[in-house]
Amino acid sequence: MKYKQLPTDTWREKLLEGSEELVDNWLIASPVPVFLAKTRRSKHGDFRVPRTGKQAYITINHDLHPVEFLVTLAHEIAHYRNWIRYGRRVKPHGQEWRNEFRALLAEVLKAEILEKEIAAEVVQHYFKRALIGSGTSEQLNRLLGKTQENSNVLHVSDLPEGACFTLRSGKTFIKGKKLRKRYQCCDAFSSRIYTVHPMAEVKETLVS
Repeated sequence: MKYKQLPTDTWREKLLEGSEELVDNWLIASPVPVFLAKTRRSKHGDFRVPRTGKQAYITINHDLHPVEFLVTLAHEIAHYRNWIRYGRRVKPHGQEWRNEFRALLAEVLKAEILEKEIAAEVVQHYFKRALIGSGTSEQLNRLLGKTQENSNVLHVSDLPEGACFTLRSGKTFIKGKKLRKRYQCCDAFSSRIYTVHPMAEVKETLVS
């Protein structure tokens, strides 16, 4: 297995302060192993359905902000609970999963361990929208950046339309208009059109 299991002390370091007892209760009720994973740009974590004779497990990116780590853990435990209850009979992010995920987040909110602004955005993003899936909102990411005093990090959403920028992947784009969730951007070299997540980190900006 390519994932490193979290020792108790490492696990505690990843948790948001004040959430330890809550998470312990989750894992007592849902005894699923959790493993750290390397950074994945496409997702924060995942739930691995057990193969024949194997055990289900959860992976979470090792470098998440503690709030993201907690939300991601709740997201994946909700998948585990749905798997135990329904198997493959329901959609991965269907109503059953949304109910389970929101129930876990409601416990987080009730525990009052989130800062006021962050708690309000959790409610806005995960409870007031009909569809919820992976990832955090643009506003929640900004708030987490403030709590980390990481306001010097530039995101695609910070740039004006027409700006030329390079992502951490090394690809250079010209920013276009915003679609429903992402920005339509033109590859500066091939002229191909791509959609780019608003919270993608910009490595550098160039004169366009």
